[in-house]
Amino acid sequence: MTSSTDPERWLVMAGYMGSGKSSIGRRLARELGREFIDADRAIEDHAELTVPEIFSKRGEVWFRRAETDVIRRIIQEGAPGVLALGGGALGSAKTRSLLAREATVIWLNVSPEVAWRRVDGSDRPLALDRGRFVRRAAARESIYREAADVEIDADRSFKQVLAAVTDWAKAAV
Repeated sequence: MTSSTDPERWLVMAGYMGSGKSSIGRRLARELGREFIDADRAIEDHAELTVPEIFSKRGEVWFRRAETDVIRRIIQEGAPGVLALGGGALGSAKTRSLLAREATVIWLNVSPEVAWRRVDGSDRPLALDRGRFVRRAAARESIYREAADVEIDADRSFKQVLAAVTDWAKAAV
């Protein structure tokens, strides 16, 4: 396992919907003086549509292909910063391979129950049915575990998770 915040490597926040990837990643980047990029926002900029619009107009397959391409471009073209992935981004073998070479992956491990409480009622296209949401979380867990260099318990409060991630990052320098 890599345990370094080497300035030559990206720090990538991974995990299921509602784990706090974007909010924790944004604060971590500020703490470390790095740029923060949210992959979903980058995909929206690329598509000129919101994520819900992409899913309804172009479908999940189009979204996943664009996601892989956008993440590759971010990692290969930008100075290493903090990148928050979408919850399904690690489903791509190409993305996992790229991140294994170029990044330290921080898995915010959130239980499906806590994640559901955090996203219930949102406009997230894959958070409309609780049963499917929980099954999808279970199916992705092994992928997160395989790709992770660091695992953080994300069932805790925002403040506790941020402290755990920040403490790890500063100790790993």
